[in-house]
Amino acid sequence: MKTFKSVKAAMLMTCAGLALVAAAPAAHAASLPDTITTPKGLNLGSTSFFDAFGRQTPGFSIVEYDRYENVNEIDGATGKPNPLFTDTQIRVYVALTQVIYTSPYTFAGGHLAFSAALPIVDYAKSTFAPSSIVKLANNGTNIGDLVWGPIWQSPVYMKDGHPYFVYRFQFIISSPTGALNPNVSINQGVGYWALAPYVAATFMPTKKLEFSTRFNYQYNMQGSTFSDPPPIPHLVYKTGQAGQILYDNFTASYEVVPKLNVGLDGFVLVQLNPDKTNGQVVNKSLRNDLYIGPGLHYVFDPANSVNFNSYLRIINNNDSSGPKFNVQYIHRF
Repeated sequence: MKTFKSVKAAMLMTCAGLALVAAAPAAHAASLPDTITTPKGLNLGSTSFFDAFGRQTPGFSIVEYDRYENVNEIDGATGKPNPLFTDTQIRVYVALTQVIYTSPYTFAGGHLAFSAALPIVDYAKSTFAPSSIVKLANNGTNIGDLVWGPIWQSPVYMKDGHPYFVYRFQFIISSPTGALNPNVSINQGVGYWALAPYVAATFMPTKKLEFSTRFNYQYNMQGSTFSDPPPIPHLVYKTGQAGQILYDNFTASYEVVPKLNVGLDGFVLVQLNPDKTNGQVVNKSLRNDLYIGPGLHYVFDPANSVNFNSYLRIINNNDSSGPKFNVQYIHRF
């Protein structure tokens, strides 16, 4: 079903739980180290074309997300490569399965539903040049953070005999179920709870033209489990908290032949407030991302469809950087 493509894959990957700690050790005198950062396993581009369409009848749907990222750079607050890392090569594969149940109950004309998604994250490679000042170890293959929550799916509004507008709300809870080894820097789990409501909408001004967006807000709660924080004499790490974030997936596509839409997809992320360590603000910790690339949507039959997305960096501050590729398969029972 084209909907409930909620990953973090946060859905995606929220759903996904790809906790890649890219923050570099900072001088204690200037600022405490950034021990807990915003999740790398967010749904950034994992849902795309026709996103707001959801099941209109009771039953189960399965959404499978397969994602590949080739991280070849770790950028600092200015968007330039962090000089502490040389010849970064981190390859990440994520397989996330989402189960959605659409209930027979309706509210305000829309259907009530529920979804849960759990990723498996494989760090196939994590290497740096021998001369790299900092090298990050990874946690191999393991499960990521579980994302789940209730859904309200609007009916499909029709105009001139074709779908015209549809939208959906979901309140997502990200649970810290993912693997987190405190002795390595790159983990599947982030170690803290998060609340992430979103609204998705699809607008079709003509039968062949489609625009979709999914706007997310996420509040990251305080945590006390850290991924390999830098040792500093006389400093005890007690708590950390990632800043609040806004992020959006957006697409535009056109049906070039029956059942095949081709277009552009992208995502943007803005961090609203800095991360905190031991209750103190971490300087220059705001994360910003903007990626855009080509993609396509293909419908096999009414029960099966697939999205393919590719994303190239435009803006990347305080984050790992590299090309991203995503395949999303939707099946309705």
